[in-house]
Amino acid sequence: MVLDKTDLEILRILNAKGRVSMVELAKMVNLTTSPCSDRVKRLEKEKYILGYHAEICPEKLGLDVQVFIHIRLDQSSFSIFDKFAKAVDLMPEIEECYSLSGDFDTMIKVRVKNMRAYQHFMSTKLGTLPGVIQTRSEVVIEEHKKSFGLNPEVLDLS
Repeated sequence: MVLDKTDLEILRILNAKGRVSMVELAKMVNLTTSPCSDRVKRLEKEKYILGYHAEICPEKLGLDVQVFIHIRLDQSSFSIFDKFAKAVDLMPEIEECYSLSGDFDTMIKVRVKNMRAYQHFMSTKLGTLPGVIQTRSEVVIEEHKKSFGLNPEVLDLS
């Protein structure tokens, strides 16, 4: 599927304002509602749009500590990566998980209530993950930039 300027503009707008009505979106991209709706459905079907989400304030829920943990895995078995990923899916404290190149094999983002909860996570959960042989943790002091989805400037509208 080749995207045209209108498709990219729809993606840019939905990325910034996911709750915009179809009528308003259509006006913003100079279409009538039906063709605009058809484009959005096509973008969803082709997996350009993966979902619509509400941004929730973790601090309001008492989740004040955010930690990035770099993990080195025992690579004596290649299946360890799949086992690790499946185990990570079962831990609600882990918000994100990435496979990496470089000194560490993976990185997880963990969010917990406080440092005591972080210590509990490290001692009772992280140690149970398959193949973990080394970790390096970095506690977030302050968040300077956070985004959801793509930065609209990445979507080339020229």
